[in-house]
Amino acid sequence: MIFTFTYQHQDHTYTVQLEPLADGSYQALIGDRNYRFHATDLAGQGWVITLDHGERVVAYTAQAAQARFVQVTGETAQALTVPDQRRARRRGTEAGGATQLFAQMPGQVVDVLVQPGDTVQSGQTLLVLEAMKMEIRLSAQTQGIIKQILVKKGDVVEREQLLIEIDTQI
Repeated sequence: MIFTFTYQHQDHTYTVQLEPLADGSYQALIGDRNYRFHATDLAGQGWVITLDHGERVVAYTAQAAQARFVQVTGETAQALTVPDQRRARRRGTEAGGATQLFAQMPGQVVDVLVQPGDTVQSGQTLLVLEAMKMEIRLSAQTQGIIKQILVKKGDVVEREQLLIEIDTQI
């Protein structure tokens, strides 16, 4: 099972896909970079992370509302935020010439019916989620071209997580 999280740091949005592996390690895909690591819990106080090449770091995390803070080996990183998508209660929202589709509830991606670059019509089903044993079909709210797909079949998504962006300036 793959877990997908979206975070914002300054003006950039990052999607993190985290997959627990059978040997107890994890695979993380952040943007186009792939990482493999082992994580050892420090009794809820932090994590010892051993990267695939042997480097070890200690990481402490904290959160306050939508902000996430990470301290790695004594250096505090800039706060990450979970993009506030509560404004996106509908299936799609307009944002600068793009329509964004969000998950309306936690669930698992059953099927992705489009690819980046595909032209879609209003009402066309783009993605299928399963939540609480229900099948939820997410459809395009307008015509456009698929700009970005942030999930894939099998991913577990959170409520209001960004799934697909459509470029409506065609």
